[in-house]
Amino acid sequence: MEKDQGILSAAALKMPVITNTIIKRLQKAALADLSQVRQDMRQRGMKVYEERKTRLGVEVEFLCRGYHHKLSVLWGLVEAESEQRSYTYLGFDISDKRGNIN
Repeated sequence: MEKDQGILSAAALKMPVITNTIIKRLQKAALADLSQVRQDMRQRGMKVYEERKTRLGVEVEFLCRGYHHKLSVLWGLVEAESEQRSYTYLGFDISDKRGNIN
């Protein structure tokens, strides 16, 4: 979102205030979500101790109840989840993406 905000700020938009407000709202909602997830993980005794971004996606190693685990998530899934959450944060339905806004 930071990268998009920088690009949009440099562009000659007709309504830059609205665009920046939307991005700030997305960032605030994502930060609140992240804080809640971190709190939930602490309460459940989970700790991420290594995170790597690869060409294919994100790889995470974590500790849960004394056991070590690995998780790999492909970039396509990361992007799809980010997009879905962004629509939710803004109060939109993902089906609005297809032009079905009523």
